[in-house]
Amino acid sequence: EPSMSIVHHIYEVVGGYFRRKRLRWLTTEFRDCHQVIDLGGRVDMWKQTNFAEHTTVVNIEPAPDSLPSTFTYILGDARATGFQNQAFDLAFSNSVIEHVGSFDDQKRFAHEMLRLGKRVYCQTPNKWFPVEPHFLGLCVHWLPGKWFSHFVDRYLTLHGWRYRPSREESVALINSIRLLTRAQLLQLFPGCKINSERFLGLPKSFVVWK
Repeated sequence: EPSMSIVHHIYEVVGGYFRRKRLRWLTTEFRDCHQVIDLGGRVDMWKQTNFAEHTTVVNIEPAPDSLPSTFTYILGDARATGFQNQAFDLAFSNSVIEHVGSFDDQKRFAHEMLRLGKRVYCQTPNKWFPVEPHFLGLCVHWLPGKWFSHFVDRYLTLHGWRYRPSREESVALINSIRLLTRAQLLQLFPGCKINSERFLGLPKSFVVWK
């Protein structure tokens, strides 16, 4: 399926460009943040930065086999970490808040970020960007809930064409994602700034920060 491979390659190139640009800005804007907590993240990303003296990663996935001494890895719920208020210079998350559950769950996640960090960085895709980034389908995420089905995933998205998911796999993925709008992010993170990452003139994703 060469056409599928080409599209995925283009998507990876575009995604890589934005990740590198985001990382450059992160290491400049937050260079004075030495104690970092990453909610839902991975250790590998922080190996590409040099400003954090110690990084605490909270995730529901098992810890990697070899963990550098500058990291603490906690298997736990990022919506309720148990750390003290303002315990970290930076509370960070990248493409996580759209996966934590309902809007109430997202409120808890945002509140925890604001509580933990003297500064905050939260990146997430824009609901109103026409390409859904997990399914690589055009406007499929704008369908009413019951219409966004296994059939739509399997036959109307690149995810479906490439991976041929079962009905159960489609439903699980659909139910695991709740994309947010800019207005909702302003509601979740009062007093924070929002940067828009644009592709072809349209806001593809947002970075909420303070």
